[in-house]
Amino acid sequence: MSIESDLPTSSDEEVCTIIGKAVVDLSITGQPVNKATLALKLLAMADQDGDEERILLYWIARKAINQPHRFAQAAW
Repeated sequence: MSIESDLPTSSDEEVCTIIGKAVVDLSITGQPVNKATLALKLLAMADQDGDEERILLYWIARKAINQPHRFAQAAW
């Protein structure tokens, strides 16, 4: 079974998956995982993606990392 077919379907789940992938990528390369490195990693991931909808999800993920209280309130 392909990982691609197991991707979440809702935007909130996709944002969480994107953040998780960024965390894993940073960890694998031995980089520290913090707000700054996550934001930069998400920006780099967005630059490499050509899908406008996914680029928007990267932007939402960056906002969720920088302002988690606003993201949590919007989800409810």
